Amino acid sequence: MNPSIDHTDRKILKYLIRDARMKVTDIASYVGMTSAAIHQRLAKIKKSGIIKGYNVNLDEKRLGYHTCAFVGIFMDRNSHYKDIVTKLQRIDEVVEAHYTTGVYGLFVKLYAKDNDHLMQILNTKIQEIKGITRTETFISLEEPIDRTVPI
Repeated sequence: MNPSIDHTDRKILKYLIRDARMKVTDIASYVGMTSAAIHQRLAKIKKSGIIKGYNVNLDEKRLGYHTCAFVGIFMDRNSHYKDIVTKLQRIDEVVEAHYTTGVYGLFVKLYAKDNDHLMQILNTKIQEIKGITRTETFISLEEPIDRTVPI
């Protein structure tokens, strides 16, 4: 646990994890503090860097993206890492990229509309990036766990 946050800060974070749009007055009521005190604590937590941002979680399938895939990327040299990541950032369907140990230099998560769209992304976007020698793709059938680390 981070020593810069206490039990009350953890309670505040637990409420925000459940609903990042929760009103400060509601958090104050649940925690038993004033809204001003919650504002001060949130400012301290944000300043510490523990809160990276507030996100909206979208249902990709309702947006037409029915295929979630993970792609292991083999690079010819690790020195190409930054250039490859810069080019991957330009591919809208890529939602995560991880520089990893093991057989893959990079491991990315992406969403495609269907398997044909996935093949197009792989063949015309990812595999065309200089420094990528080959890829290995895994299609996700279901995401039974989606959560943050415990507070």
